[in-house]
Amino acid sequence: MSDLALRSDLGYLEDAFTWARKRALDWVRTSTAAGNLPSYWAGYPSRPMFYSRDVCHQAVGAHLLGLDAENFAMLRHFARSATPARKWYPLWAFHFDGSIADLDYHGDEHFVREIPAVFDLTYRALGQYGWTGDRRWIDDPDLAAYYLRSVDDFVAEHDSDGDGIPESSGTGDIFLGTATYNEQDAEHPLLVAGDGLATQYGALLALAKVADGNDRKRFLKRAEQLQTDFLASWWDASKARFARGRSKNGLDFGWGLEATWFVPMLGLSGTGERNELFLDYLETQLAEHPPANIEAFTYLPEVFFRHRRDESAWRWLRHVIDSRDVYPEISFTVVEHLVAGLLGLVPDAASASLTVDSHLPAEIGWLEVDHIRVGDWDLRITSHGRQSIEITVYSGPGPLRVSIGSSGPWTAVDPGRTARLTPGETARLTPGKTAGLTPSDEARP
Repeated sequence: MSDLALRSDLGYLEDAFTWARKRALDWVRTSTAAGNLPSYWAGYPSRPMFYSRDVCHQAVGAHLLGLDAENFAMLRHFARSATPARKWYPLWAFHFDGSIADLDYHGDEHFVREIPAVFDLTYRALGQYGWTGDRRWIDDPDLAAYYLRSVDDFVAEHDSDGDGIPESSGTGDIFLGTATYNEQDAEHPLLVAGDGLATQYGALLALAKVADGNDRKRFLKRAEQLQTDFLASWWDASKARFARGRSKNGLDFGWGLEATWFVPMLGLSGTGERNELFLDYLETQLAEHPPANIEAFTYLPEVFFRHRRDESAWRWLRHVIDSRDVYPEISFTVVEHLVAGLLGLVPDAASASLTVDSHLPAEIGWLEVDHIRVGDWDLRITSHGRQSIEITVYSGPGPLRVSIGSSGPWTAVDPGRTARLTPGETARLTPGKTAGLTPSDEARP
């Protein structure tokens, strides 16, 4: 387990973190029974299982809490379950000993399956490579095979019209396969949904980041084509929004919950005026027609942090925190949003780099998080509103390149030193020199 700790001038934040950290760690099942996989609870509290969608969404919080072994074991277990007989769908749920959850599986032709889960697994597993730098995430044979099959074999198996996008059964029956994570929409089933398309786009970009040569070009080209076609075909200017999906009757511009908000969350809607109008629509719909299930809200901070609507992200994060719901996804994602979300962390441990971009709302003056693990680096990061960010590297295998924002300056930060970085300024360090550093005689352990 990690020593992750949080301090802030806002006591509410500290209380929320303390609750979420303890609650999430209470869900760990690794040593609670003989034969258990390294695992944690990920699904309804009434069901002793871990679900694909939930594990994907809990994985960042789990990493921050030191549960890398659990993330690897569970995500690989799902990858192994995607077989030709199951038409390359991973299974939906397992018990902690790795056995199939019969509740969601009645045979290889009749089990719960939702298209976004196929690509979400690839996207989130490769995200763990970004956090850990652990080459098992790209070299493990089962995971490596799954990544390729998710974007190649799965698509070929389910793409009936040859447009490079897999279609669902169109029945709305989750045991026959649906297009979306939005299970509330069985009365208006989609063939293709925004969240399926967005996760496919995210998976292709994630693969391009770790691939070489022709594969990298191939994945990038496919991702770019998906986005180009989406931006050109799924927009309705009179409605000022993108469609939530495509049914047998054509594009559907209704409110799609996950099918709507996954699109900006994963960047499929790009940037600019259309994206901003779409986010306006999303905010209006959330206010007027919020989801019925609390776990659906756990995605919203990620959506709005990505597009710098930090006050909106904070509003929905507070909503999730205030629920104190026992659903495991709540506590794990609260940890993620309080740390990675508010601090704007984008790690690339394999390249010894980290981007930090403060998303503190007006209500929070400063936030300090201790013992953030990025690969083998142990960090303390303090954000003073939007004015400055202070980074301490307690330990690590060498220099860590840190950037402020997506286009900010780079600096090398040596273990035991604290660099106080102001947007627009650059601190460059070389051995024996401390230019640009705030003195830190001994980094606090």
